[in-house]
Amino acid sequence: MLVFISDIHLTDGSSGETIKSTAFKIFSDNLKQLVKSVKKSNLEEVKLVLLGDIFDVIRSTKWNDPAVTVRPWDEPSKSQEDVLLNILSGIYAQNQNSLNYFDDIRKFAKGEGIPFDITYVIGNHDWLVNRYQNSRNLIAKWLGLPSNNAPKFSEELFDTEYKTYARHGDIYDSFNYMNNNRDASSIGDAIVIELLNKYPLEVEKRLDGLLKEKKITDDEKKKITDMLKELDNVRPILDTPSWVMMVMNRTTNASAKQAIEKAWSDCVNSFFKVPFIKNMDKLFWPDTIDLLQIALNLSSQMSKWALEKIMELKKRISSGEVEGDYDKRAFAEPKIRSGEASFVLYGHTHDHLIIPLDQILTDNGKIQNKIYFNTGTWRKTWNKAVFESINREFIGWHVLTYVGIFKPTENGDYNFEIWNSALG
Repeated sequence: MLVFISDIHLTDGSSGETIKSTAFKIFSDNLKQLVKSVKKSNLEEVKLVLLGDIFDVIRSTKWNDPAVTVRPWDEPSKSQEDVLLNILSGIYAQNQNSLNYFDDIRKFAKGEGIPFDITYVIGNHDWLVNRYQNSRNLIAKWLGLPSNNAPKFSEELFDTEYKTYARHGDIYDSFNYMNNNRDASSIGDAIVIELLNKYPLEVEKRLDGLLKEKKITDDEKKKITDMLKELDNVRPILDTPSWVMMVMNRTTNASAKQAIEKAWSDCVNSFFKVPFIKNMDKLFWPDTIDLLQIALNLSSQMSKWALEKIMELKKRISSGEVEGDYDKRAFAEPKIRSGEASFVLYGHTHDHLIIPLDQILTDNGKIQNKIYFNTGTWRKTWNKAVFESINREFIGWHVLTYVGIFKPTENGDYNFEIWNSALG
């Protein structure tokens, strides 16, 4: 059995809440029950595939420390490696109890007499781990893999026995994969570090000033900062200005509301002055950077008509290569087209999906079903209300998904099993 999970986004805790170990226990308990159930039907093995964005080394405010002068998009250096290792140490300290459940599953499988293995497929929030030997060794050690000169983690997986092809999926997101190079940074990295990580810090600094002037209370400050900590859980990422507007709408204190708005405006302006972003801006309009400038626009003085038009533009931006069409990408995968694979799995979007792609009659007269799965996420997701979107309201819930794929000899007539949980 192949078991896929992705987008857990374990962080060092500096930029918002990280997932609790309870989720890992739930996963471990459910996987054990599944193994026991399928074992009766000749289960041969358990291969756990971590399909990217497990250790999130981008979503850390340690990049924003005034003493830190490097970023992921800079050339490899000792300074960059030191920051990376510092973030990873924080991730482990924050999530050690959670990571212990991987070893718990390994011990369980051994007790059941079933071979167990872990494969790590890299994503867009953990790609930097692959750049340095020391960081690869750390991850391998935490996962119970050979950690002496650990090789680079894979960018894709193809298993002929399971007729399964998988990748994180970020290569189809033009914000998070650029220049056809996984060992390179992207606009998405800069958005997270220079905007989403930085903005709550900037708001908090301004609220501290208001607190000293006794223009707001501690309770008002806490309410605002708690809401802004959830900013990076908003999907799609281009809806973050709507989240900021929602926070403003729920803030009755005029001084605090002004601080929230001005901080966003200043952070967005600073973001587009970052050399890495400026160098991407083309001479001809509109390019990705121009569209991003429009999408991140925020003004409480705008008319409802103008805001509606901006939202329509965001939808047009995000409906194509930036956030969508993953089922079409899955159907176009060479392994799917050739029939070598029946299943294709991506992560990245945080939206659990199962989509039938095609059904064909093979040369031996059997029917082959081709199916696309998205492995979702293990974190809280905030989703904008579909109707009356101008009010900028979001509804959130915690989610946890895993996908199991079986060999034809393992589980009778059943080739896959999905477990999806939502707590809201």
